[in-house]
Amino acid sequence: MTARFAAVMIFVILACSMLSTRQVLASTSNVKTGLYYYVWYGEGLGGRYWNDSDNNVVVDRPLLGFYSSQNTSVIRQHLKWFEELNINFLIISWWGPNSYEDNSTKTIFSIVKDNGYPIKIAIMVEAFNWSGIYDFKAIYEYINTTYVVPYGSIYMRLDSLPLVCFFNDNINMTKTEENRTALRSSATGFSARIVGHSDYVDWYAWPIAGHSEAPKPKLSGDGYVGILPRYDDTHQRNSTSTMYDVNYTDGLLDKQWNETLRLENESAVNYVGIYSWNEYRERSQIEPFIGPDGAYTLKPFSETYYYIRILPEFTSFIILPLFIIATLLSAILLRKRKHLSAKKLSE
Repeated sequence: MTARFAAVMIFVILACSMLSTRQVLASTSNVKTGLYYYVWYGEGLGGRYWNDSDNNVVVDRPLLGFYSSQNTSVIRQHLKWFEELNINFLIISWWGPNSYEDNSTKTIFSIVKDNGYPIKIAIMVEAFNWSGIYDFKAIYEYINTTYVVPYGSIYMRLDSLPLVCFFNDNINMTKTEENRTALRSSATGFSARIVGHSDYVDWYAWPIAGHSEAPKPKLSGDGYVGILPRYDDTHQRNSTSTMYDVNYTDGLLDKQWNETLRLENESAVNYVGIYSWNEYRERSQIEPFIGPDGAYTLKPFSETYYYIRILPEFTSFIILPLFIIATLLSAILLRKRKHLSAKKLSE
């Protein structure tokens, strides 16, 4: 091997290693990107939340089929996709102690820890108690005992404290100022964030019901920005018929990400939360799926893959030149190998 050839090989290896998105993101940006993850599904169409009622109608089919959220093979495939996307954290929809979702969540935590997946997880408490009476102290104690203590290495932290989110439920859980004060209390030992679309939320993540124009991402005080790929709840009987970019023709996902990139350039974006990975009833999912027309839909997944990789400020202008250089050098090496092979044959 000539010195020139060796130098080319070293340069190709270096260029390719610099193209590794995980390395680029880890070394150039503190922005963490996450997904809202729903674990309430049971196996098969017509089962748990897969068209099991007029309020749970789904018109898209996951590429993996109508899966169970407790299927370990499905969970592992999701985690592989999250690694490809370079997802840093999950916010899991949780419906109280010993619920179906609680059991699903336990399985996910176990798989992530046992297999060393590079991802953090936080709990999002949903309105699981329709009475409106919540013992927030007991909720925090259960989450701490069940998830934070045994899974401390993978439980997501914010301001050095375990993060617990609360969905803005305007019927009971977060409607009253008294409840909001209680769940946000510093005495809990947690960092609490209310997420959703109400005017009192900490993290704005969902559209305001009934608005015809999709909202722009907003930057919270702690640097959180929410991304909405699509929204369509018109297939639910009690829906408010809110629709944003149903056929991906309005460029909503691009607009959301471009606004996020603008905020990143002008301010400090610390967290980007994508709503959602798999909320099929509201059709905001970016998980690969098959639409009602039978078409395989990878657009929201692939666009998310792209935008996460240009989120660091300088990455957008360094990746393309490096890719071109690496491609050209690869072509040179290929020609070199072909030339050597032809030479050997002629001899």
